[in-house]
Amino acid sequence: MKSLFSHPHVGILILAWFVADLAIPILIALAHRIGLLDRPGGHLGKEQRSPIPYLGGLGVFVAFSVALFSTLRFESLESFVPFGVLIAGAAVVVTLGLLDDHRPISALAKLGVLFGVTITLSAFDVEMRLLPHAFGGVADVVLTLLWIVGVISATNSLDNTDGVVGGVSAIAGIFIFAIAWGSNAFDAQPWLSYLAVALVGSSLGFLRYNFPPARVYLGDNGSFLIGYLLATILVFGQYSTDPVVAILIPCLILVVPLFDITLATVLRIRDGEVRTWRDAVHYCGNDHLAHLLQGLGLTKRQAVGFLYALGIAGGLTALAVHRLESRVACLTVAILFAAGLSWIGILLGRVRTTAADLEPPPVLLPDISEDRSTERAREEEWVG
Repeated sequence: MKSLFSHPHVGILILAWFVADLAIPILIALAHRIGLLDRPGGHLGKEQRSPIPYLGGLGVFVAFSVALFSTLRFESLESFVPFGVLIAGAAVVVTLGLLDDHRPISALAKLGVLFGVTITLSAFDVEMRLLPHAFGGVADVVLTLLWIVGVISATNSLDNTDGVVGGVSAIAGIFIFAIAWGSNAFDAQPWLSYLAVALVGSSLGFLRYNFPPARVYLGDNGSFLIGYLLATILVFGQYSTDPVVAILIPCLILVVPLFDITLATVLRIRDGEVRTWRDAVHYCGNDHLAHLLQGLGLTKRQAVGFLYALGIAGGLTALAVHRLESRVACLTVAILFAAGLSWIGILLGRVRTTAADLEPPPVLLPDISEDRSTERAREEEWVG
């Protein structure tokens, strides 16, 4: 196996981290200047005391793209095309998120855009291939679309607490790289490791400014982007010739966002708050993993740390499944891990039931009597 330093991974990691660390403060200042701010209050009673910019995703995109374009050399147009299409799709997704941050876009319109991105990716062979050839084609495109939409939705839902998505995406990227580096397919498909390392660096550069207390948010532009990158990077991977194992490994790597959205939906259905698919799409509440963990008595940082630990556990389980040769052994490990998740879900479900019986906390709204000069002074102080 070749030495790590004979590959451009170190350069990609350092450059992505550096560019994100440099770009985020510039975007923070820009957002304050043009008013792209998430203000206190709102329908969920946001806790921050000052307006916070939500251009973090744009910084991640710039760092991710610059690191790859500046470091990699392409032997031919054919080798560049899949990478270029993925980056172009990321640009579309981050733009979609920026528009949604400014003025909410309908779920149908978002699905239409993501369908177009998926079709384009599939045209250049960036798609899931889990079904036999006789059932492939359209079925593979549909599966790829469902995967991309599902991961984006899960990541968007997970982005409810400072530091969660940035840290979880960095952890996922580390394990994607570990699987690529340790597999026989590494030399045949190095793009998986390049993309994973770029995601790790850009996420860590962003995380410095997003870890509690946050100075910048991802916004929908960032949660959409990171969800898209995680979904498409994992599509690049060749994990096993066994379709069951090939499904298990990406799901284990993304255990935190997938478990979060699944548990929240199950508990909402159980409690009668979600009755139709429209309810499931539009329902918004403080009942995600980070919220429920804080309901157990954890601080915000402890809850974030727990989710990081869960992401690491999922990644280690994915590594174990990847190294096992027997489908039975793989399923046994995955079932034991799922049993642990179920126990956590039951425990947190009790927390949600208890919280539902209590009077909801008051919504903290900004003081409308405060004049614009005072608000502007606070924003300038926050930038400083």
